[in-house]
Amino acid sequence: MTTAAIYVRKSKFTGKGESIKNQIDMCKQYARGRNLIVRKDLLYFDEGFSGGNTDRPEFQRMLNDAKKEKFDILICYRLDRISRSITDFSATMDLLQQYNISFISIREQFDTTTPMGRAMMYIASVFAQLERETIAERIRDNMLQLARTGRWLGGVTPTGFESKPIIYYDVDMKERKMYKLSPVNNELETVKTIFDKYLELKSLSKLETYCLQNNIKSKNNNDFKKNTLKNILNNPVYAVADNELYDYLNRYNMDITNDKSEFDGSHGVLVYNKNIETKGKSNRPRNKEEWIVAIANHKGIIPSRQWIEVQNLLKKNKKKSPRHGNSSKGLLSGLIKCGKCNQPMRIKYGHINPKTGERYYYYVCTLKESSRGVRCKSSNLKGITADQLIIERVKDLLQDNNNIIKHINIYRKQLIKKNIKNKHRQNEIRKKISQNESKIANLIKQLYNNQNSRASKYIIKEIEKIDKENLKLFENLDNKSNDLDDNVSNQRQYSAIRKSLSDWDNLFDKIDIETKKNLLGKVVENILWFDGYFEINFFN
Repeated sequence: MTTAAIYVRKSKFTGKGESIKNQIDMCKQYARGRNLIVRKDLLYFDEGFSGGNTDRPEFQRMLNDAKKEKFDILICYRLDRISRSITDFSATMDLLQQYNISFISIREQFDTTTPMGRAMMYIASVFAQLERETIAERIRDNMLQLARTGRWLGGVTPTGFESKPIIYYDVDMKERKMYKLSPVNNELETVKTIFDKYLELKSLSKLETYCLQNNIKSKNNNDFKKNTLKNILNNPVYAVADNELYDYLNRYNMDITNDKSEFDGSHGVLVYNKNIETKGKSNRPRNKEEWIVAIANHKGIIPSRQWIEVQNLLKKNKKKSPRHGNSSKGLLSGLIKCGKCNQPMRIKYGHINPKTGERYYYYVCTLKESSRGVRCKSSNLKGITADQLIIERVKDLLQDNNNIIKHINIYRKQLIKKNIKNKHRQNEIRKKISQNESKIANLIKQLYNNQNSRASKYIIKEIEKIDKENLKLFENLDNKSNDLDDNVSNQRQYSAIRKSLSDWDNLFDKIDIETKKNLLGKVVENILWFDGYFEINFFN
C-alpha cells in the first residue's frame, strides 16, 4: 500500500478555527478513504508558526524525511499550510517532485498526480499570494491615510512621551477613539538636556560621556549609548512645527500633509513611512522623499532652529567620524570583560615601538573610557602581555586535558542515558496514542449503531475525554522530541570541545589570529580582568 504523510500548521496556539487536531482528523479521513497508510512518525504539525517562511521545525523534519523517501504522498488541509510565499511553495513542490512524492490539498482538491492538478495548484497559489499582497497594500494605504491626520499609530513611543487615547465623535455622532502622544515631563527634561549638550559639546562621544558621568539614564533606566542618543537627536517628533521647519522638510521633498500656514509654531510633527520594515532583520531607512510628515496633536519641544542646527552638525560629524582601532589584533577581544563593572573591554592603540615597528595596544574598559573614569576606574591592560599570559595559562590548564576530557565523557554518558530514557518514553507515549485512537475508532462505531439512543451522549463524552488525553500526549511527545534534539546538540558541542583540546598544542602556534580566536572561543566562555588578576571561565 502507498504511504502518506500529513503536514498541518496553525499560526497561533488557540482552539479556535482550523485547529491542529481538526486538520489532522480531516487529512486522516481523506487518507483512509483512499486506502493510504499514515504512520505515526509521518505526522508533522507546527503550531504557533507563521506561513511567511519555511523556518519551522516540523516542516523541516518533513522535508528531511521526504529526501529520505519515507513517504509517497504528502497530504495537507490547505495550500497555505505549506507556505504563504509562492517562492517557498514552488521550492517545496520542486523538492517533492524531485523525489517522486505526490501532493494533495484537501480544501482546494488538488492532486499533483495529474498534470492538470499541478497546473491548477500553482495558479491557485499565485492568486492566494496576490490576494494577500493586495490586502497588505490596502492596510498600508489606510495606515498612511490615517498618518495624515497627525494621530499616533502605535509602536514604541519616543523618549519623553506616552500614548494616550482621545475620545471623539465622527460626523454620524458615533463615539470613536484615537491616540496622541502625551508628554512625560521628566523624560522631556532629559531630551532638552541632550539637545543642549550636543550643541555645546559637538560630539556624540562627549555627549555619551556627559550622560555617564552625570548618571543620566534612558526611559528604561539604562545608560545612554551613542546610537540611542543619535536616534533622539534625529527624531523630528521633538521639533516645533513653524515655517522654518517647513522649509527644511520641504528642501528634502518630504510628503508634507499640511499647508505651510498650519505650521503655527505650537505643535510638533510626526513622521511616518521612515523605514522599510523587514521581519527578522533590522529596518532599513527609506529615502527622505518617501517620508510622510504631519502636524501632530502634541506640543513641539525643541525650537526648530535648534533642531535643524543639530541635524546639520550630525551630518557634518558623520563625514569626519573617526574609526575605532581594529580589534582583530587583540587575541582576547570579544572574550575579555572588566571584572569591576562587567562591561566589555576593547582594543585601544598606543605609540609605535621604535625597535620592532609594532604598535602597542591595550585592553580598555568601555565604561571607564566612555565615562572618562567616573563610572569605572579599572586599570588598562597591556595587550601583548595579556594575550601571552592568558594563552600560557590556558595551555597549562589544558595540559591536564585528560581530566577535562574525563569530565566531558561523564557528561556525554549522562546525555546518552537521558536520550535512551527519552526514546523509551516517546515509544510509550506513541503506544498510548495508538491505543487511544483504537478506542476512539471503536466508540465511533458504537455511536454509529446507537445514534438515537440515550447512550450516544455518553459515548460522545468518552470520545472527547480520550481525544483531550491524546492532545496532551501529542504535546508531551513534541516536548520529548525537543529535549532529544537539545541533548544531541549538546553531545556535538562536547565532541567539538574535545577536538579543540586535542588540536590545541598541535595547531595553536601555527595558525593566524582569527583562527586562534575561534579556537580559544570554543573552550573559554569569557575572561574577567580584576586589576591584577584574571578569572578564566571555561564552558561548563
